[in-house]
Amino acid sequence: MARQRDAKLIGTVGNVIYYNHMGEFCMRAKPVSVRRTEASVHSGLNFGRASKISKQIRNIVDQINPSKSNVQAYRLNAALHTLISWIEKKDAASIKMPDKLPFIYRFQFNDQSDLSSITAIQPNVKTTVPGITEIDISPLVPSQNLHAPANTDSIILKMILMGVNLAKAETEKIGSAEIQIPYSNGIFNPPVISIPNSPKRGDIVIVVMAVQYIVNKKGEVELLNDIKKMPCGVCWAKYN
Repeated sequence: MARQRDAKLIGTVGNVIYYNHMGEFCMRAKPVSVRRTEASVHSGLNFGRASKISKQIRNIVDQINPSKSNVQAYRLNAALHTLISWIEKKDAASIKMPDKLPFIYRFQFNDQSDLSSITAIQPNVKTTVPGITEIDISPLVPSQNLHAPANTDSIILKMILMGVNLAKAETEKIGSAEIQIPYSNGIFNPPVISIPNSPKRGDIVIVVMAVQYIVNKKGEVELLNDIKKMPCGVCWAKYN
């Protein structure tokens, strides 16, 4: 805002607005209007969908997630927005979707612990018969493959299977499961998890896994509450 010196004008001349403000005659530049393009409007709608889906996913994952960081919420919004735009371009080009969707696969909900570093517990997810989803983890040797903290008695794997409809911005929890693995030097064969439900065609299938350790302290077993040793992340993400 600048004062008029020798004139007392009210109105607009070119790109300058003249007006009276509490008895003083002032002037200011006319605001520049920005016309939104069709692309920018579409991007804004996609971001709105991404934010809605992000909140739905986080509400479901909160059941097993030890971390409640707001930073992860913003990162998930951005990842989903990028994924939606990427899928639209892939659809338009009629290109086959990869088995592990980028941007969301290996997303970490706990920024202090990385689930993807534990390669031995990356599951395989498939629909065997209509209405049945199976989650399968390869055999492993816990003491060699799970990098557990000292005095570990057993490891708990908690999993949630969900389906995401990008077009409707709807997320459905399909099922959940838990496996307890004794910490030993022998081979452990994780049971195949059968969930009596299956994602809808066209949905994104997501499996989120959290790992927790039960430790033995002075003869008593308890759940380890160190946030740096409680990973939670997306271990499966595929376009169904």
